[in-house]
Amino acid sequence: MLAIEIKNLSKSYKIGNSQFSVLNRINLEIKQGEFVAIMGPSGSGKSTLLQVMGLLDHADSGSYRLFGKNVEKESSNVLSDIRGSLIGFVFQQFHLLSKSNALQNVCLPSLYTEIPNPVLVAEKQLTKVGLQNRVFHTPNELSGGQQQRVAIARALINDPPIIFADEPTGNLDSKSKIEIMMELVRLHEEGKTIVMVTHEPEMADYCDRIIHVSDGEIINEEIKRKAKMIPESNQNFMRRKTGWSLISGLLKQSLFSLTSNRLRTFLSALGILFGVVCVISVMALGEGAKKSVEEQFSSLGANLVIVRTGGMRSGGVSLEAGTVNRLDVNDVTAVSRKFPEVKQISAVVNGRAQLVFGNRNWNSFVTGASANYESLRNLEPTEGRFFTEEEDNKRALVCLVGNTVVRELYEGKNPVGTYIKINRVSFRVIGQLPEKGSTGFRDQDDVVLVPLNTAMRRLLNKDAVDNLEMELDQNESSENFISQIKSFLHERHGTNESMGNIYQVMSMADIQSAVSETNQTMSALLIALATVSLLVGGIGIMNIMLVSVKERTKEIGLRKALGARESDIRIQFLIESTLTSLTGGFVGLVFGIFTVYFLQKSFGWTIVLSFPSIGFAFLFSITIGIIFGWWPSEYAAKLSPIVALRSE
Repeated sequence: MLAIEIKNLSKSYKIGNSQFSVLNRINLEIKQGEFVAIMGPSGSGKSTLLQVMGLLDHADSGSYRLFGKNVEKESSNVLSDIRGSLIGFVFQQFHLLSKSNALQNVCLPSLYTEIPNPVLVAEKQLTKVGLQNRVFHTPNELSGGQQQRVAIARALINDPPIIFADEPTGNLDSKSKIEIMMELVRLHEEGKTIVMVTHEPEMADYCDRIIHVSDGEIINEEIKRKAKMIPESNQNFMRRKTGWSLISGLLKQSLFSLTSNRLRTFLSALGILFGVVCVISVMALGEGAKKSVEEQFSSLGANLVIVRTGGMRSGGVSLEAGTVNRLDVNDVTAVSRKFPEVKQISAVVNGRAQLVFGNRNWNSFVTGASANYESLRNLEPTEGRFFTEEEDNKRALVCLVGNTVVRELYEGKNPVGTYIKINRVSFRVIGQLPEKGSTGFRDQDDVVLVPLNTAMRRLLNKDAVDNLEMELDQNESSENFISQIKSFLHERHGTNESMGNIYQVMSMADIQSAVSETNQTMSALLIALATVSLLVGGIGIMNIMLVSVKERTKEIGLRKALGARESDIRIQFLIESTLTSLTGGFVGLVFGIFTVYFLQKSFGWTIVLSFPSIGFAFLFSITIGIIFGWWPSEYAAKLSPIVALRSE
């Protein structure tokens, strides 16, 4: 049976606008068991002919039968499978993986082809070529002849019926040349069909038959000796690896590649690391801000409504708020009688005052309110008590102070029972207010609370109130109530809507909704900015992967020559980019959690770390690795094996 049957095979290359013919209507037959040498001067087409026969390159026209099978029109996947099971390659440049030892290099074809006990087979082949003591040596620890013998052992691991050797002695010294040729002769005697390209007549003398090529044509043949006849059972088509056995092998190769280039892997993962840290931190800060707002508004009281006077127009002129119409303490009684849904109500006056205690002074916010302000605003004192209605009616000089005032004047000590001067008036401190925090507009703890009548008559000298604050029944709609109370106050004070926005009514639910929307918008913006950093990290991975593909082009060509399909190359590079992103994501996750707790401890910010935010950042980082790794992996997968092997 013929091992190779070629008829009218032609091949040309296009360089610029010119077409150069390399092979011109070649006709060739090679029997099984032959040891054939192809000779010719440089540029004669002998290497191209070998590459076409080895299915590394395609002919433009003609037919090619390998072991009786037409292969010229087969898909790239089928050609890869044929190379992986029926063909062994020995290259002039050896093409060994520099960071893998001899055993790993020999085992490389078993990554794509189902070879039973590949490590044991590889060790046997290395023993046959005399390298049993060099199994764990890397290529840079081996001589040229030893490296070529490793390449021969690699070509034999899948027990192929045919071996293609392209100038196998071209880069060797005289002694090593003889050693390699003796190895090829031994393989020939074992029944292998060997096709060797050489320009050295003394090497060709080892062959059964010499084919001379010139200008892309076979010009003559020499028959040295009769070829051996071998049984057809040696043409077994080995099964390709699939499923987990293939994926696990590609995963190991990817891990080996990444760990072999630790610095590059670290730099690639760095962008993802910072992106994940930013996303986790920003989302935690956003959730913390949301929680803080909810806590602050809940501390203001349930279903709270605040009424205050706004501006007024008179004759087309806008007047300052409260200059014409004012709220007074009588409005409290009137509103209570008119609206039974109002559970409790308090008039409020506000101002600023200078506080003095001992040799310390502080300028703070002063609020005057009724005795029911305690329950209305959830102001149960942490120390002492609240003032009574009787103290309010008597204009008693008593007060409660907030935490900021305690810190600034009392250095955190209990203020209850002491006397403090407010605008030179001496007040007895009867309680300390609970902590409320900052709303973003003012510090709610920087306040002194006094009885309403005391504030109006003895401290701030006001005859009108600034606000009416009331708590509605839980079942009452604040939206309906707002329109009703506006109409009532207009009727009571003889005003109307055309006079301007006289009465401004605010619902805590509306304010909370507006603040929450603002927080959500800011959080979304910050998350978007943090996501951009992840995308930048993804672009970094893509660039590094493209550089890696360029550096490993010959390796890609070698893997394809040994049986790797396009999908195998694509998956390996995708695994590498995903693992890089996964590493950056995991380390970023750890640093992100650490950063969140650092911010919380150092600055006292309210931060909520949630599993959804962690999961989002982590999964998004993996997605980035897949998306930005796709182009480099696709580029690598589409490389022609011969173009990749020829790359410099």
